[in-house]
Amino acid sequence: MNRALQITYRGMETSEALSEYIRDHADKLEQFYDGIVGCHVVVEEPHRHKQRGRHFHVRVDVSVPGRNIVAARDPEARDGHEDAYQAVTDAFDAARRQLQHYADALHSHHR
Repeated sequence: MNRALQITYRGMETSEALSEYIRDHADKLEQFYDGIVGCHVVVEEPHRHKQRGRHFHVRVDVSVPGRNIVAARDPEARDGHEDAYQAVTDAFDAARRQLQHYADALHSHHR
């Protein structure tokens, strides 16, 4: 999916290791559903709380014909330390669930 994948970092250094991790997840998502025409992942570290450690916000925008699927993992919903890799995994899991609903809805219309 590399041609259609965009990764944006905000408020933090670009991480080649994290980008590689995101690419792996994007490839798996494409294997799961091959109608994806684009994917934009935003990794953001909005602000650091001294007492709460680092928090990451990850948003996955998946473009499929006629639809845009947005899945986000917002650290504010969780207490404690947020790991960037875990946030990416969670966001892609959410995107996959939404893709599954989208695919199910498509198939039920075509029956």
